[in-house]
Amino acid sequence: MSNLNALPLTLMELCKATQLSTETLIDFVDVGILEPIDKLRDKWSFSHRAVAIAGKATRLHQDLDIDWPGIAFAISLLEELEQLRNENQLLKKRLTESA
Repeated sequence: MSNLNALPLTLMELCKATQLSTETLIDFVDVGILEPIDKLRDKWSFSHRAVAIAGKATRLHQDLDIDWPGIAFAISLLEELEQLRNENQLLKKRLTESA
């Protein structure tokens, strides 16, 4: 079964999945590391992708001792890099097909 069709996670479910405290996840939202699907603070829900992002943020914090705002910036850059790589790969494929 694909995670694309999975139900969103509540804040408490995200806490369990990431083994992080509610306070830490609220900090993640406050600095822009995570973005809830539903923005009503008492009814936040998150995509399953938030588990991977929270894990990446935690590893960056532990391994490189980066503060949370710096991690938000780093994750934003990493996501942009991934998007650019995907677009580049698609353009290369189109060039190959049209040649």
